[in-house]
Amino acid sequence: MIFVLLSMNTIAQDEGRFDVSLLNRIYDFPNSVDTTVFHGLDIYTYRKLKINVVRRNLILFPIPTMYRIAHSKARDYIEENFSVCHLYNTKDYTIERLAHTSTIPQQKETMTRLQKFLTPKFYEETIFGNSMLSPFHRNNRAYYRFQFKILHDNQVEITFYPKVNNTQLVTGGVIVESKTGRIRWGKIAGEFDMINFTLNFVMSDDKLSPVIPQRCELNAKFKFMGNIVKAQNTAIYGMPALNKDSVGSLTMRQLMDSIRHDTLTTEENAIYTKYYAALAQDSTEAKNVKRSWAKRFFWDVLGDNLLNKISSNYGNGNQGQVNINPLFNPLYMGYSGRKGYYYKFDVRNLYNFSTNHYLYTRLKAGYSFKQRQLYFTLPIEYHFDKRHNGYVKLQLGNGNWISNGMLKDEMLASLPSNTPYNGERIDYFRDFHLTIESSYDWSRHITLQVGMVGHKRTAVERHTYQQAHVPTSYTSVAPKAEIIWRPTGWRGPAVNVAYERSIRGLMDADLAYERVEFDIQQIVAFNRLKFLSFRAGCGFYTLIDGTRNFLDYSNFRDNNIPDGWYDEWTGEFTLLPSHWYNLSRYYVRTNATYETPLLALSHIPLIGRYIEKERIYTNMLFVTHLHPYTEVGYGFTTRWVSTGVFMAHRNGRFDGVGIKIGLELFRQW
Repeated sequence: MIFVLLSMNTIAQDEGRFDVSLLNRIYDFPNSVDTTVFHGLDIYTYRKLKINVVRRNLILFPIPTMYRIAHSKARDYIEENFSVCHLYNTKDYTIERLAHTSTIPQQKETMTRLQKFLTPKFYEETIFGNSMLSPFHRNNRAYYRFQFKILHDNQVEITFYPKVNNTQLVTGGVIVESKTGRIRWGKIAGEFDMINFTLNFVMSDDKLSPVIPQRCELNAKFKFMGNIVKAQNTAIYGMPALNKDSVGSLTMRQLMDSIRHDTLTTEENAIYTKYYAALAQDSTEAKNVKRSWAKRFFWDVLGDNLLNKISSNYGNGNQGQVNINPLFNPLYMGYSGRKGYYYKFDVRNLYNFSTNHYLYTRLKAGYSFKQRQLYFTLPIEYHFDKRHNGYVKLQLGNGNWISNGMLKDEMLASLPSNTPYNGERIDYFRDFHLTIESSYDWSRHITLQVGMVGHKRTAVERHTYQQAHVPTSYTSVAPKAEIIWRPTGWRGPAVNVAYERSIRGLMDADLAYERVEFDIQQIVAFNRLKFLSFRAGCGFYTLIDGTRNFLDYSNFRDNNIPDGWYDEWTGEFTLLPSHWYNLSRYYVRTNATYETPLLALSHIPLIGRYIEKERIYTNMLFVTHLHPYTEVGYGFTTRWVSTGVFMAHRNGRFDGVGIKIGLELFRQW
């Protein structure tokens, strides 16, 4: 009996060692692959997408890329395209579309979010970009359980499933070569960003690289507030190059028929047949019945551009690109306690003059309905040396409302008695600013910035100040200089020293001040999704000429339009009232944030599956009358919203609890 027990224990130990050694071979397999084959490689890809709209309602209209299938009469669609990926190295590539056909109205694309699921990277820490932790990376070993089944021909079947039910984890199984750790084929399933999916894949043979897939078949379902859309997506990599001599003599449909690896199914052919029949009928009816101009304009032009993102290339060589967020889409609304409801708007433009010269502009705006104020910043950057990040920038903006208690007291002392005024707005000034600066990275350690900044601050309650015979606007013009020192290079800490001096009389300026700020920032990345960010700094005024100056800092200011999880939550004081940013001649601050998936709420049944990332915040501030002000908080993000809960202490006493919410819905779509 003892001999039998010892034998069983030995067998169990051998199996355990086999499991661990096989996982280690999988983890180490990418190191044995020659990635230099990617340099200069062109990979031709065929992709087919079939969509079935099971159920839809009005809510489908504003969802990114869904507008066309939301108001079209058809329920089934098919889209095919053929493209080439020009690889320069493992991370630098461009994609060129060579052929495309679609039954979606006006040949538009839909559910482009699915394309991310067709380029899995199983050997990296995250499978799809920066989401979904791979079971075959060493850093994620603690999140998964594995079962092993030895097959014939040097193959092992590995089944895996997560230890907790979370949107960042997947289930599935793969077939692996036991001697090398090379994944041959398999299947994974999961749910992310409101998409339930199953992905079947076959890894590439030696013709391309064994670390990238050769064929992917994706079945996905999107469900949102009564809408259900199903999609079947196929991608085949390593296709033969397109014969350009035959392109000119073929229609796009004929060209796609010649490219396609597999024949279409009966159902897919029926979708094409029905689409072209409807197209021909519409063309015939259009000759007899002139379509309403208003209907065409509101449905096809105005509706599409109001509710969907606009992205387009321009220029003879498509060297320009413009991206515009929806002009009016309720999904871009937000709420802040101080500013009430607000709407965000974003336009980006990039124009490449050459590989080393480009022009970049961005209009970022938001309207606060409570303050009846339009906020905006408009930077215009001309980059003249891409390698050294050399650029010249002109930036316009109207920034935050800034308070000035001394001016308010001066005005109230001169205001005739019994004169009514708005007590909530009386000490606030609108801030229009103009910045001109140039920046250049002299090395991986030193960056130098020089320029000039001007502010014109105008009283929000102008009429009240006029009644008190106190000036309503004040101007400052200040030359400035900054130096950024990176002691260990690009991946280490960055130390910033900034100097700014406003000169009375310079370009009609009526304010004079001198300010110095110090700032240090560092992000310590433990892995792809887990990091610690740290920021500390101080600033002070060495000169204030007169009593009408505004105390305003570059590195310590209120954020006028919050932008969700990826905004600067890690450098903000969430519960600090806005007037504290402009009351002190000095400040000392520290901020630290730890971010990771699967921290706390992720382990709670039912709700934990929706938590994508979690954070812990610690913030401390010293200014006049606050010694210190502290905030600690916990935050998490889901597919819908990002939420932070914060607790503040003021001079050692409890100062309240608050919540910050940012809309994340369809941010990545």
